[in-house]
Amino acid sequence: MLTAINPGLFILGKTAFITGAASGIGLALTKALCARGANVMMADIDAGALKAAADELSQYNSQIATCTCDVRDASSVKSAADATIAAFGKVHIAVNNAGVGLAGNTGRTDLEDWRWIVDINLLGVVYGTEAFTPLIRAHGEGGHIINTASMAGHFTTAHMSPYHATKFAVVGYSESLAQELTPENIHVSVLCPTWIKTKI
Repeated sequence: MLTAINPGLFILGKTAFITGAASGIGLALTKALCARGANVMMADIDAGALKAAADELSQYNSQIATCTCDVRDASSVKSAADATIAAFGKVHIAVNNAGVGLAGNTGRTDLEDWRWIVDINLLGVVYGTEAFTPLIRAHGEGGHIINTASMAGHFTTAHMSPYHATKFAVVGYSESLAQELTPENIHVSVLCPTWIKTKI
C-alpha cells in the first residue's frame, strides 16, 4: 500500500498525519508507517477509539501523538495541523483518510445527509490538503499527500449516488493536485479500495 509513497522520501524519522486513524484503513496505514520508523499524528473524531488505538501501537518504537479532529470543520483540521507541528516540528505525509458511507434514493435523500457526506468525504480532503500543503512546502524536503477515495470513484451502482459523487470528486481532485504539486516534489496518491471490512 505504501509503495507509491514519494520514492525520494525516506520514511524513517519523517512525520505523517492521518485522519480516521483510530480504525480501518487509517489504523492500518498508521501501523505500516510506524513499522517503517515514521512519527505519526493520529487524528480521529472518536477520542475513546483514538486512545485505544494509540495504546495498542505503543509496541512500536516510532513516536505517536494523537489529536481529536472533525474533518467537517476547517478550523479543527487547522488545529490538528498546528498540533502536528508542535509535536514533531515538521510534517512530510498527509493522509486525508476519514470517510463515511451513505446510500440514497433520488428524491428521498434528505439534503442534510448530502451536506454531511460532502462535508466529510470531499471537503474533509480539501481542508486537509489546504492545511498541510504549505507545511510540506515550508521545509523543502518533499512530501506526499494521500487521499482515500474508493473504487466507487471509478464506477457506479444504483442507490449510492451521494457516495459515488464524493468519491468521483476526490479522484478528480487528487489527479489535478498531482499535476500541480509533483513539480514541487510533493507527490499525490489517491487510494481506491474495493470492499473492506471497516466501520464506515
